[in-house]
Amino acid sequence: MEEGAVGTDEEGAGRLLIIGLTGPELDPEAEALLHHVDPLGVVLFRRNIQSVGQLKDLTRRLAEFRPDMLIAIDHEGGRVHRMPPDFTHFPPSLVMARNGDPGLMREVAHAHAAELRDAGFNLTFSPVLDVHTNPANPIIGDRAFGTTPEEVVHNALPYMQGLAEGGILACGKHFPGHGDTSVDSHLELPVLPAATHPLERLRTLELRPFARAIAQGVPMIMTAHVICDALDPKAPATLSRRVIEDLLRTELGYDGYVVSDDLEMKAIVDHYSVGRAAVMSIVAGCDGCLVCATPSRIYEAHEALTNALESGEITIASAANAARRREKLLAKSRRLARIPITAGAIGAAAHTALSSRLRGEAVVA
Repeated sequence: MEEGAVGTDEEGAGRLLIIGLTGPELDPEAEALLHHVDPLGVVLFRRNIQSVGQLKDLTRRLAEFRPDMLIAIDHEGGRVHRMPPDFTHFPPSLVMARNGDPGLMREVAHAHAAELRDAGFNLTFSPVLDVHTNPANPIIGDRAFGTTPEEVVHNALPYMQGLAEGGILACGKHFPGHGDTSVDSHLELPVLPAATHPLERLRTLELRPFARAIAQGVPMIMTAHVICDALDPKAPATLSRRVIEDLLRTELGYDGYVVSDDLEMKAIVDHYSVGRAAVMSIVAGCDGCLVCATPSRIYEAHEALTNALESGEITIASAANAARRREKLLAKSRRLARIPITAGAIGAAAHTALSSRLRGEAVVA
């Protein structure tokens, strides 16, 4: 097949997936999974990371599997920190943002990018662009960069810029907004009623950081497993063409890469099979989907996507658009890879001092 062509074979299906692995090594089962699915990328979690040396060996082997492999992690600071103790552990985004200094957010992103690059990553699923408007929100909270759209824009966009300058792809999340939910989508499906979240409110509050990030060129956006009644009362945003194609693509004009949140979260699997959800997400306008934990579900998603490509449920036009955006994302990744890696970045003294400063701790010279 010619480079850039869109096929209906297993390679085409695999490139619609970013998957998780079960352990810290590429054992025979993990290698078989990678060879069968041939995913666009792999996302790592705490279960995959034991030490800096082991992590670097794992990311090196993943990069050897395919040179353009996306190697991703959720790396935010605060409670979303998967790394061993050697890495600098920054405070939560909301704590860092209290300084009101966008330059510091950019500096933090530089530090994050340097340490991630040193460890072999090229993509982080950050920044969070949700607006923290609900103090009882069990999943976003201090992961947000502010309690108003203006604060999120003021702090998250410089952070996003710093990631790019440090050579790491950014991903804004969770579209169209997870900041005012009262339940955790890892555990159940949140619903935002139209009475409290009409379209006018969504446009002026939840959507504003995403619109600004789009204007700044965010390369990837992750969807939320949230039902917004004002947009689509029947399907979560991840699976809704009204949300992805009509709102994000057409109204907000986003032509970058859209990835689903993990399809194994209970907000999805309590209502859909992973295979069905994978197909629905691509039909809705996503370019790829995350299946992060269970090999059998990864195989299921791969088979369902293969069948949907062959049957035409995922149309030639949809597959072609996904392939075009995927190549644009990979081209940006290749450009960022030219930025030199900083040896010894992990746990650097300057990063530790910056983290202490942001926590309000005294820094010993």
